[in-house]
Amino acid sequence: MNFGCLPCQHKVTSLTATDNTVNMTVTNSTNISSLDKFELVLCVNPSTVVTGSPLPFTITINGSTAQLYNKYHLPIYSNRLCPRKRYCGAYVNNGTDAWVVLFNTPDCPQFASA
Repeated sequence: MNFGCLPCQHKVTSLTATDNTVNMTVTNSTNISSLDKFELVLCVNPSTVVTGSPLPFTITINGSTAQLYNKYHLPIYSNRLCPRKRYCGAYVNNGTDAWVVLFNTPDCPQFASA
């Protein structure tokens, strides 16, 4: 048995910054159904790829790009997530749009300034 790798646990192994977003590459990114539990841990520090103003996160799931939102359905920016902290939420796909909502963001003072 492998207790450290549940299907709902996703580790960010790489971040790619563009002009408008920061895309996350995660483990276990396929075969995720709508309303599945989603636990996210950043293994990469966002400040190493975003040097200017904070950018909103996107994440590739099931081959498509999904937005990353907080519990108020607001975009999560690159200065709001801390490395090595577990964020809990759910993957939602309504057939037209897909997103991941995280319920426990942000509480990391060093990344809280915009």
